[in-house]
Amino acid sequence: MKRYAVFSCLIIVSLILAACQVVSPNPTMPAAETEDQGQKATLESLITQQAATIESLITLVAPTASPVPVETEVIPQPTATTEVTTIPPYTGEFNVIESGGLVLKLPVEVAAGAEVTTILPDDPNQGWPELALPARRAVNFSGYAIQDHFHTPVVYVYAFDKLVQGGTYGATMAATLQGLLSDPEFDLHAEGSLPFLPPFNAAQVFHVLEQRLDSEHGSGIRYLTLYSQALVGVDNYDIFYTYQGLSADGRYYIAAVLPINSTLLSDDELTQAELETVAIDYEAYLTSMTDTLREDNGASLTPTLAALDAMMMSLFSQD
Repeated sequence: MKRYAVFSCLIIVSLILAACQVVSPNPTMPAAETEDQGQKATLESLITQQAATIESLITLVAPTASPVPVETEVIPQPTATTEVTTIPPYTGEFNVIESGGLVLKLPVEVAAGAEVTTILPDDPNQGWPELALPARRAVNFSGYAIQDHFHTPVVYVYAFDKLVQGGTYGATMAATLQGLLSDPEFDLHAEGSLPFLPPFNAAQVFHVLEQRLDSEHGSGIRYLTLYSQALVGVDNYDIFYTYQGLSADGRYYIAAVLPINSTLLSDDELTQAELETVAIDYEAYLTSMTDTLREDNGASLTPTLAALDAMMMSLFSQD
């Protein structure tokens, strides 16, 4: 009898459990579960949006748990003027020259006077056609401060578009200078050879005291250099100042070849015996000489860098 009672109890328990497992034909999802699924859908939507956004961003800031404002440090980006050293106003005496449609302030310490002439375009059938240059204006000086020099002082003004359309050399220099001036990261000192007009039948041996110059009339670079076809000493007879720049409106390429002297250099060219000595390690010789000029920073130069820089930055065309 006891066994039947136990069996009856087991049947009753089984019926109760079965009743609990009956599924309603129209179930209602618990509120908690509905909320969880809604949050999941929202998160999936956000993740999809972020995945699409990542492709268009350079830097993605990871989202925070709560919308807390984040201060972002703005790092200034370099501009075309960041490398231009401020040139103090020239305080020396000067004369204003107006000639051939050009205007410039001519420091008295540089020359007594100047006059502009026009040079006809080079004939590409004579000489090397790739070196042919278009018609240009030339600023010729009288009473220049240095008389005994390999180069004659002159400033050339070329029409930029004509230069680009002309010989290969002129077009290359124009494009190179334009690119250099638009790139503030361009290292003048590290560059092997800097833009230069007019073309010489020689190579740029070195450059030193490189500087970007900028004014209301244009922008450019200046440096001291020396051109030669063979080994040559660094002396006052051969070294010169050059400015290579563009007018503010981009219409003209301006190039200067101006003799300059330094009290640190000899006025005479090296003798044959001296050349043979420096030829043993010519690179070391050039490094030593340019380091000397760089450390001096123009203090020993005649005319002064301040005078030559001011003159070149003052030049503009009236047309």
